[in-house]
Amino acid sequence: MTGVGCGDDNKPSSPNNEEVHQSGPDASTLTDAGGNVSDSGTKPDAGGGTGGTPDSGSGTPDAGGGTGGTPDAGSGTPDAGSPPPVGQCGQEPSQAARSFCDPATWGGQAPTASSALVVSGEVVMDCDAEVRTVEIPAGATLRASRSKSSKLTLHGNLVVRGTLDYGSPDNRVCVPSAEIVFQGMDDAKFVGTPNQGPDGNVQGLPQMLPLTVVDSDYGVWVMGSGKLTAAGRLKRAWSKLTDGAGPGDTTLTVMEATGWEANDKVVLTPTAKSSVANHFLQFDEGAISSVDEATGRVTLKAAPKFDHAGCPSCVRRGEAINLSRNVVIRSFDTSAHAHMIVGEKGRLQLDSVELRALGPYKACTGGEPQRRAPIYFHQQLNDSRGSFVRHTSIWGGKNQFLAIEASHGVEVVDDAGYDTTGDGFTMQFDSHACGTRCQRDYAPADTVFRHVLGAKVAIPQRVSGCAAIGSVSAILPGGGENTGCDDCSVSGNAYNGGTFGNEAALFFGEMGTGRPSALVFKDSVAHNNAGHGISNWQNSEKTQPPYDNIQTWSNADNGIHHGAYTNGYEYINLIAQDNGEADFAVIAIQSDASRSRLENATLDGFRTLPYFLVPTLPVVIKNAKFTGVRNPAITQVQDACSGGNENDPNDGTCIRNWLHFDNPQVPKGVKPFLFANHQNKFSVWEVRNFKHADYPTLPANFDLYRKDNQVAGGAYNADFDAWLVPR
Repeated sequence: MTGVGCGDDNKPSSPNNEEVHQSGPDASTLTDAGGNVSDSGTKPDAGGGTGGTPDSGSGTPDAGGGTGGTPDAGSGTPDAGSPPPVGQCGQEPSQAARSFCDPATWGGQAPTASSALVVSGEVVMDCDAEVRTVEIPAGATLRASRSKSSKLTLHGNLVVRGTLDYGSPDNRVCVPSAEIVFQGMDDAKFVGTPNQGPDGNVQGLPQMLPLTVVDSDYGVWVMGSGKLTAAGRLKRAWSKLTDGAGPGDTTLTVMEATGWEANDKVVLTPTAKSSVANHFLQFDEGAISSVDEATGRVTLKAAPKFDHAGCPSCVRRGEAINLSRNVVIRSFDTSAHAHMIVGEKGRLQLDSVELRALGPYKACTGGEPQRRAPIYFHQQLNDSRGSFVRHTSIWGGKNQFLAIEASHGVEVVDDAGYDTTGDGFTMQFDSHACGTRCQRDYAPADTVFRHVLGAKVAIPQRVSGCAAIGSVSAILPGGGENTGCDDCSVSGNAYNGGTFGNEAALFFGEMGTGRPSALVFKDSVAHNNAGHGISNWQNSEKTQPPYDNIQTWSNADNGIHHGAYTNGYEYINLIAQDNGEADFAVIAIQSDASRSRLENATLDGFRTLPYFLVPTLPVVIKNAKFTGVRNPAITQVQDACSGGNENDPNDGTCIRNWLHFDNPQVPKGVKPFLFANHQNKFSVWEVRNFKHADYPTLPANFDLYRKDNQVAGGAYNADFDAWLVPR
């Protein structure tokens, strides 16, 4: 290999130059219809009950293919245990079916671009056709052929109140292609489903807006009790690089390449260090020449422009996204963008589908039209249970990837979003009419984004050439109970504007949804973003499970931006390195005396920012291991007091700092602390179980104060620029 692989430059090091490995479960597992997952090293047996992947040029299914299961309608969290049945390719029914292109199906007149069709009975899409609109009423079915390719082009809406069947996990469409294409729309003419002004509905209830089909808003509308199922040949959406590629090097290896084929379009995410200019824009788009699915070895048709690091288990490694699917819902081109929305009692079930150039955007608005995205679950509450989006690529649109609003139990597993504007994968509900008095039952519940990637996400612009509006997040899991992120990755976020405020590429905010106690955040990565990597901004007395095995590296600003006024949230087993500002920056004061803020972390450096409240407990950092890259390792903002009283320990303007370090591990030659000035004279760092090769005479336990706060029993330490008091 001539590209970036597993050399020393590719491995963040510990103080002893030990390779830093990722812990936790394998990140590249593939889910089946029941949400089960397989080990990344296991390839389905082509002759056994799990079936193989058919050749891309053939519509012939594998006779040995197994069938997928049906998800539990009440479950949004797939089982991570057993290997998946791949699901067999579907067969045409033996009985004669009415063809979409047969004039007899429509009373003797063949469909044209001006036809407004209403499906009755069952109709098979087995040809290329152009129509104005299609409505599938309750009791009717439009089904994609399993033996013939098809393309349905619409110049208006596709409204599903019955069944639109473009495959299912146990009856897949394996022909070369089945496409639904929208043409002739105009993003500027989209109306959206906008929030309404306050109407007295302020007693804890958010506005629940009726969903009405809008003629100008071209797209798929799943309404009433309609059902849209679509499943192409099973295909992994994205995988981490285990061996990299770069200029002059066309080969790479991924953890799992299930279903990947020659000619598939792929994207490689950036892995350059934060010191490289525009490191967050080093994406490469290419196409596959050949692939060995068993080993994950991929050969590209052309070498990438940039280096993309890969390694089996170390930290600095990128991702490969496979954008191609044989079942596609898309816009005709990139000049305008259709959408897909699911409302009322509708159900959406996607598996191995490509959504291309969806999500309309109106300039000068900062993200309108409202409630128009490639996928939007609209205020369904429990009626969204049983919907799923799996192994799906969502790319090239202008407004989000997938939005879940006041809808519960949607399964979102192994999906990749690439190149959009506005927040990517989101959970939320409309709280504008009730504010902080909203009833939290409307927050999406029972949905965890599992193995989801959001990449290259732009901040909305007012007009061409003007400044960006606010901020943006590639993944924003702002839901209620039993929500969060498990094995998520974000890269290239806010590339056109950087950080604004406290948000980040992966952002846990209050979002009107409250602060859940049953929140999942583990095994996730934020790298090569133009602002903060990860941020949480929640004020809460609730206890959440620790945020476990998080990695954040090569972000332009803070790796972790831990904000809000007060909470008791805890990170364990964190790796944060090579971030442009602090690797772990703390704002929120501690509310839980029984918990650390940070435990068993590997960091380049730690920095505390000014608090918003006077602390009553110290923020505890336990067993932090520093790499030696930042010197000194631990610092704080050095601003002088402004507008307050620095001599008052309870001053609410110039707020004192209170940290507690237990067993900090700093390598030889690196200064562990720089206290220096702080805006409040009574700031203190408590240091316990201290050992350092350069300071053999220092006690194991001591406190650091501002040098003008000469607490009895202490002395000035010039290296730390602090008054040191043994304890």
